[in-house]
Amino acid sequence: MTTPTKWEIAQHWARSLRRDRFAPRLYDLGEPCCFACGYYSEHWDKKTAKASWERAALERAHVVPHSLGGDDGIDNLILLCKPCHQESPDWPDPREMERWIATRAPRMSKEMDGVLAWQQAAVEVPEFLPLVEELAGEGADGSRLIELLQDAARQAGLHWGVGLSQGTRVAILRAAAERATAEVELAR
Repeated sequence: MTTPTKWEIAQHWARSLRRDRFAPRLYDLGEPCCFACGYYSEHWDKKTAKASWERAALERAHVVPHSLGGDDGIDNLILLCKPCHQESPDWPDPREMERWIATRAPRMSKEMDGVLAWQQAAVEVPEFLPLVEELAGEGADGSRLIELLQDAARQAGLHWGVGLSQGTRVAILRAAAERATAEVELAR
């Protein structure tokens, strides 16, 4: 028996009577997502739904693992993002997976995770937010603030396998804030 493709798994659960129990976040076959938390990335979008599901960074997860008697049948496979797969239960009773999915907190898209990471970085650099208001407020178009951020970002390195680390985001905001503070003080 060949292991079903991600597209075949998605189609199966989209029409399954047990969809609400094992794929509650699967609302639209045109938008691949983690069955447990709903995580989605715009980078997965392709011309067809099938191509999108196959591109999606989702992992085939067993409801009942092989080691506990599960098989590779389509009824025993769901699609999970890596964090959900790593945290999902390895248990012989499928009701445990069902319970776990029912209590799994939703996650936003990869793009939204990036926005939230920048917001968290801004919390760690409290001097940045007042400068945002000063440089991007009242009639300003925000272009100077964008330039300062781009200049600071050019100094940054990328963490292999991660991209911009949270510490690097904080450093970028801090460098932009220091330069903006100097400009604001000169203008006074």
